Amino acid sequence: MILNVMSTWSSTPQGTIAKKPYNPILGETFQCYWDLPKELHSAAPPNEGNLSSSGPAPWASYNAVSFVAEQVSHHPPISGFYAECPCKKMYCNGYIYTKSRFLGLSLGVHNIGQVRLHLLEHDDEEYVVTLPSAYGRSILTVPWIELGGKCTINCEKTGYYANIEFHCKPFYGGKKHRLTGEVFQKPDKKPFLRIEGEWNKVITLRPSSDKEEPIIIDTCNMPTIKKKIRKFEAQDERESRRLWRHLTAALHTNDIESATSAKHELEERQRAETRERKEKGIEWQQK
Repeated sequence: MILNVMSTWSSTPQGTIAKKPYNPILGETFQCYWDLPKELHSAAPPNEGNLSSSGPAPWASYNAVSFVAEQVSHHPPISGFYAECPCKKMYCNGYIYTKSRFLGLSLGVHNIGQVRLHLLEHDDEEYVVTLPSAYGRSILTVPWIELGGKCTINCEKTGYYANIEFHCKPFYGGKKHRLTGEVFQKPDKKPFLRIEGEWNKVITLRPSSDKEEPIIIDTCNMPTIKKKIRKFEAQDERESRRLWRHLTAALHTNDIESATSAKHELEERQRAETRERKEKGIEWQQK
């Protein structure tokens, strides 16, 4: 479990090119899936067939991780999401929203929310994971991203819990992207596992017992699996890539005027829909 969670942070964007974010609109959704490598495949139960027909991406195979997210609130901007992997009998759901503030030459983004991961093969153990904050550094020169702050992983059923801290780089000296952590099992107060390393490179898990070898995660050598989505014509009207396709096309050709116009059109549409619901006394219905 710790291995899975620790390795996910390595996918945080680390490029030096600044990008203007798309502001998600209420009801916007995103669906995708990742096909697992063949060595991780398992046979689907006879009554389920080859497709995960009831999952968030019904066109995905039984041996895939499927994902769906929806913008469920505009003020505050909250995103809800769900993912599952039928062949591994795992699923998770969660929510996230952010609070941003300028810190001189940096931008801090406080991630508020949590993820609940369920392991059905282990008597439906539920692990609740909180999220670290993110920081955009050197925003006026060559920007770069780091994670910072504390997060926890907790399972009430087993008593296992972990405290993990992402360390921001000191102003003078020090390394980037460091993390440390400890793993406990209640009621013990002494950790049976310590975590150290860099979340985007090598992470080492050291058991408290000298008889056990440390576990090493090298995120640099982990395979990258590209996500798959449906073609535009098969996507829902409010699915992200279809919804923002004109803005994206304009940015690809460096047509800033058309990009601004496309973004303004969507934002005005959202305001008009909000006014109409308010006038008719209609509450927004999430999917």
